[in-house]
Amino acid sequence: MARILLIDDMLAVRKAIASLLKSGGHVVTEAGDGEAGLEAARAGGFDLVITDMLMPKRDGTSVLMELARTPNRPKLLAISGGSGALSEMDALRLASLTADATLAKPFDNATLLQAVDRLTGAQATGG
Repeated sequence: MARILLIDDMLAVRKAIASLLKSGGHVVTEAGDGEAGLEAARAGGFDLVITDMLMPKRDGTSVLMELARTPNRPKLLAISGGSGALSEMDALRLASLTADATLAKPFDNATLLQAVDRLTGAQATGG
């Protein structure tokens, strides 16, 4: 079981990912934008932070850069579907500078759970 902070501005995506992670036995805290995510992350106690790259208020690059400088930081997983001026690949290239792993949306459930397990050393327990 890992303690995971999930940051994504798209409610439906965030809820779907959170549900999957919870069914895998993980404890999930959700944040709807980068500012709320950083506030939650500063409180500490997370094994992993999963953040979308393209969000209002504070984007994933900014979130990752700040968290990467944090002592005893959690593992960082960047996810992006890309849109607008920043392509999916550009967003993930930026993320790879500070994140421990990246995933392009859409990804399948098994791919996400494998990445989470690899980063946290946790084995999913749910079904």
